[in-house]
Amino acid sequence: MNFEQFTVDNGAIRDLNELLFTSVFNDPDLERVVTPMVNVENGKKLGYVDRMGDVGTAGGGCDPTYTSVEITGFEKTWELGKWQIPKSICYEDLEDTIARYGMKEGTERADLQDTPYWDKFLMPLLKSAINDMFWRLTWFGDTAAKNVASGGVITDGIDVKLLKVCDGLWKRLEAIIAQNPAQQIAISANEAETYAAQKAAVRVEGYAMGIIDDLLSEADGRIFDKPDHAIFMTNSLFKALRTDVYKITKYQMTAQVVTEGILLSEYDGHPVLVLDIWDRMIKKYQTITTTTGEGAQAVTTTKLNNPHRAVLASPQNLFVGTSDKDRMASLTVKFDDRKRDNFIYAESNLGTLVGEDNLVQVAI
Repeated sequence: MNFEQFTVDNGAIRDLNELLFTSVFNDPDLERVVTPMVNVENGKKLGYVDRMGDVGTAGGGCDPTYTSVEITGFEKTWELGKWQIPKSICYEDLEDTIARYGMKEGTERADLQDTPYWDKFLMPLLKSAINDMFWRLTWFGDTAAKNVASGGVITDGIDVKLLKVCDGLWKRLEAIIAQNPAQQIAISANEAETYAAQKAAVRVEGYAMGIIDDLLSEADGRIFDKPDHAIFMTNSLFKALRTDVYKITKYQMTAQVVTEGILLSEYDGHPVLVLDIWDRMIKKYQTITTTTGEGAQAVTTTKLNNPHRAVLASPQNLFVGTSDKDRMASLTVKFDDRKRDNFIYAESNLGTLVGEDNLVQVAI
């Protein structure tokens, strides 16, 4: 928190516990939409037995012709990328801010642990930031990430190293539909030239319902055999779908919070999980701003990279793995008595896999 934005001794705030956050996002539980795996080794294989070849040929009687048994399978390889969180805090940076009211006295003043600043603000905010990190890397990670100015889709000004740890599930899903276009339902509204036009296009009556109907009808039927299968979608698409359903059928789609930040609804008997965190991350990390023309003729337009998205899948088929025994590596928190600085450090690795490529259907 930038404590310098608060005036010291203004008579309004002297206790850090009195500070209120103007807006707090409740971040979704990642395990609701993916299957976490621990103790994963880089390069380790995840193998599947697919099917036996066709059987039953014309014939009969004695001395039949025997053929070999053909059983097909495939394997996926874990590719883990390293991440780290190195942070340092000097107490002098807080001396002229309201954080000083929660600091220790005398020789221990430099040690910020077990103070209101540390316990009430720094640690909760760090926990939230780490949770965001897992969502960002699991879904939006891209080892080849580039800013818009360099020919990519990452918002100019965003450090691409925040995305380059590993390839996330969106990149893997895009690779799957590139190999098999039948697994994609194209959302033409995403191709509009401005964000305003993207929003308007998805809200055309009947459009969102058509997208989801196609998503369900074109999907591999084995997806529905999974008891936890669901349609994961952006909030932007859900709002358009809910409006469509009411206008066309007069039925009001209800939604309830099932865990922090995840809305649960239902469409055509199938669970719908609305992931607002996707919307937030697309806006933050994938805003595409371009300028055409020069001088007084210059025109700047802004759009988002595929703001409307949906995936029909089972969390059992979407994996995120780490070599740690727990999803999150332990934080090392130390006060250096000689340097008089406070240090926070954590590091680990992360990777993603889609188990069976056929068992996903993507609208994007």
